[in-house]
Amino acid sequence: MTGSASVHAQAPAKGRTYYYASQLLGHPYLLDCHLGMRYAAKAFGADIRTVGPQGWDPVGHAAAVEQAIAKKPAGIITSLWEPGAVPAIRRAMSQGIPVVVIEANVPDSGALSFIGMDNYACGADTAKALIKFAGKKGKYVASGNWGASNTDAKVKGLSDYLKANSEWEMVGRVDDKASTEAAIASSKAMFNTYKGLNAVVGLDSSSGSGIALAAEEMGVDLGKITVVVHDRESPVLEFIKKGLIKGSIINKTALQCYSAVQMLEAWNSPNGLAGVPIAADNKAAGAMPAPQQVLMGTELITRETVDLFNHQKIPQYRS
Repeated sequence: MTGSASVHAQAPAKGRTYYYASQLLGHPYLLDCHLGMRYAAKAFGADIRTVGPQGWDPVGHAAAVEQAIAKKPAGIITSLWEPGAVPAIRRAMSQGIPVVVIEANVPDSGALSFIGMDNYACGADTAKALIKFAGKKGKYVASGNWGASNTDAKVKGLSDYLKANSEWEMVGRVDDKASTEAAIASSKAMFNTYKGLNAVVGLDSSSGSGIALAAEEMGVDLGKITVVVHDRESPVLEFIKKGLIKGSIINKTALQCYSAVQMLEAWNSPNGLAGVPIAADNKAAGAMPAPQQVLMGTELITRETVDLFNHQKIPQYRS
């Protein structure tokens, strides 16, 4: 069993049933994803069920997609930080169950579409923020969960943009495993190892919490180091408000979830996406009448805007 199914609709829905089958479902980062699912459930009258492991568990993730297939839903939504669930995704599609991948993707997943962030472009946006806050020259360390498809793309976009547009030098990387506890430990090692840093860049949802909390425990003066991170765990927002983290780049996470349900609704509707005449016979021609990818873009949280991104101030979250 990969985890108890939960329903995002507040009452039994009259519409179609979709499954959000993934992993890391208990991670703070996914608060916004659950928010988007609840909003979509209400908007479309859909029944959206969530199933899968609360933590990092590629085997459990694949099993969750298989579990969803067995329920014969109108569609499945998942994420691909790694390729373990690809065979299950291909099986769902072969059975006529459309699958939309959100957040992170891998090549040749076989899914109907990917909706999320261009992670390479997100890395470039992070580089622009670093230049905005700290100028065009210095030494920095990058913190991330290396090996995750989205993080690896982010660091490539970051380093490519800085190389082309500045004199910033990456002097090291630390692996924080997208876990606050691991991020604190790796950040402590980083502060002990790399002296004279001008900046630290955090590329996953736990990096910022780990960097800031480690600095606080060690007495590192973040007023002298420019910190630019990703996402909005509560400690990150608190440290932005204090001015100790300069800014955080975020995905429009709730929007990608809403858009995934919207696409599945469009696919399943009479005279919807599935029937758009790309060819005389789409199936025979191997033509897929759906966007290959839909990209969200990013937002930058700063000290001036941080209060507006507090989860507890979002009405739909409270409801």
